[in-house]
Amino acid sequence: KPLRVADLLTRVQVLLRGTGAGPARGGALSYRDLVLDDTLCEARRGPRGLDLTPAEYRLLRHLLVNAHRVLSKEQIGRYVWGDHRGDNAIEQLVSRLRRKVDQEAPELIHTRRGFGYWLGRADAEA
Repeated sequence: KPLRVADLLTRVQVLLRGTGAGPARGGALSYRDLVLDDTLCEARRGPRGLDLTPAEYRLLRHLLVNAHRVLSKEQIGRYVWGDHRGDNAIEQLVSRLRRKVDQEAPELIHTRRGFGYWLGRADAEA
């Protein structure tokens, strides 16, 4: 899948801003206490492992790579499944992921009503 220049620039800007999103040890992605290890296909929040489905894992990865950037439901659907499955499917997927990731404060997955979803601290609005 080709990478758009705008997407690449956004990702680089996020890393350069020092938001806490970016590569962790061993090529994993991290944001605060949330770590996604692509080598092992594992995710954890602090010391707690997250039992994610493949779709939840892909969604979390997409949110991490695009931390502090609002992603539309269509963008999420295309990344997770290769097509847009409908708003209800996306809402259910985000809801399931939130229950697993945001069991403890602070919440990291947020809704921007009418626009989409984003990952980050609530005090660092997307």
